[in-house]
Amino acid sequence: MERLESADGTARAWGWVAHLRDGGTTPWSAWLDEATPSGRVLPGAQQLELLRRLNLAESSAGPRSAGSPVSARLADRVLNAAAPGRGKPDLSLVGVAPRAYGPQPVDPGELPADELIRVATSVLADDVVALGVPTPTRHLRRPWRRPHRLVGDPLEAAQVREHLARRGQPPGGPGAPVLVLGGPLDQMLVDVWTRRCFERGSGGWLEWLRFWQQRGSLPPRIDLPAVVQRHQDRHVDVRVVLDQARLPSLLGVRRLPPPSRPRADAAELARRIASVLGLLVSTDQRAALMTHTVLPRMPATSTPPVSLPEEHRGWVVEAAERMCRTLSRSGYPVVGDPSSIVPAESAAPAAPAVARGELVLDLAVGMLVDPRWKTSHDTKEPR
Repeated sequence: MERLESADGTARAWGWVAHLRDGGTTPWSAWLDEATPSGRVLPGAQQLELLRRLNLAESSAGPRSAGSPVSARLADRVLNAAAPGRGKPDLSLVGVAPRAYGPQPVDPGELPADELIRVATSVLADDVVALGVPTPTRHLRRPWRRPHRLVGDPLEAAQVREHLARRGQPPGGPGAPVLVLGGPLDQMLVDVWTRRCFERGSGGWLEWLRFWQQRGSLPPRIDLPAVVQRHQDRHVDVRVVLDQARLPSLLGVRRLPPPSRPRADAAELARRIASVLGLLVSTDQRAALMTHTVLPRMPATSTPPVSLPEEHRGWVVEAAERMCRTLSRSGYPVVGDPSSIVPAESAAPAAPAVARGELVLDLAVGMLVDPRWKTSHDTKEPR
């Protein structure tokens, strides 16, 4: 790397840019060499540090092919990406002459993971838009299959609907009973938030819980008595199903696959991708992209799903007990024990309520350097 006279540190910064474009992994704090500018404006600290993380991930997976068109294109996209959402604007590097205005320069190695995730989700959102919504597969209805409509817990209902549709049993049909799927309220809250992350997006898990706590109500999709009332106006046969072991017989099938719940890091990354997609496409298209493009392709991880924090258990248990009393006294047809809605006490230590930022960043980096998720569906093996 050429040594240049640079009193303001700009040549050193351009040297680091060239190093990162070549697949380098040296942190900014340890970089000394200089180079001539390769662009009009230096990339931001977030973009540069994310590229360094990508290089680290690629080098750990195997030797990188210098000058690879794919890697060069990815580097260009990262360095030119915006950092949308709540956070800081593009930051300059410490050691380079500071701008006359704006935030102070930073050491990119000390940036929080959230700042890098903002850039990563911008690139991933562009990938999702480029993939588009897959053409739905048409499944012929088998007339001997039992008709049904599934509502309630949105994650479980969607998975059962999709499973049955693939086997010639799509929802609807003459006289189809409405089955309102439910379970422990803490799990239903997790499922509603997770499903929202893969639809139109949501606030963060803890922020979302506080919203419903302060409102003193429950999300409409899992307020089971209210769901029953809405559907009883249009359908004769409406049942609340709390015993999932009896669901296959109600649907006329021998068995159903167990629910597959996205993990905390996957849900959080999806939530952030959905936020960026909201700037790129219409609301309905965003929901279609998240549900049909992102959800089936999201790599599996070993991170646990989000969980209910202990500080929220009190109001959730009270809401569950009220729902249990309402279902017991109202005379609604209930398959299972209404008391199963009340969250069980667990002696085991609770898992972290949300995924740490570094785990979300690791997942995003993995998706950027390994594009196989774009062509595969329902990845099962944990990363």
